Amino acid sequence: MTDRVQGPGGAGGYGQVIRRRGGAKPPQDRFGDALDLALREVAAPEVRGPGTGVEFSRHALARLESRGVGLGGEELARLEEAIDQLAAHGARESLILTDENAYVVGIPKRRVITLMERSDLRGQIFTQIDSTFVTR
Repeated sequence: MTDRVQGPGGAGGYGQVIRRRGGAKPPQDRFGDALDLALREVAAPEVRGPGTGVEFSRHALARLESRGVGLGGEELARLEEAIDQLAAHGARESLILTDENAYVVGIPKRRVITLMERSDLRGQIFTQIDSTFVTR
């Protein structure tokens, strides 16, 4: 809610409070959300993969690109299987370890928040997770 003080004669004085009630997002926010979604789909169609049901945050996509991490269909399938099993057990934020990578995933939204290569895991601390899954 936004408060703005205006005077008794309108915008020139003081005393009257005009309140804008929350509810609908301003139009620019809806446009920004749509633009972000379109950019994710265009920037990384091979990462999202048709029918995978796994989404990657902007941060995770940037890590994929900057570190040259490749995700094949088999890796995405393992990731999706892990998310399915974690969701069945009520997990919310999880660390998923595959042969090559480690993923921090928001399970309800099926969204990879961040990732790193397994070789970079030594000495790392993962906080705010409630579960871990090691793939086969």
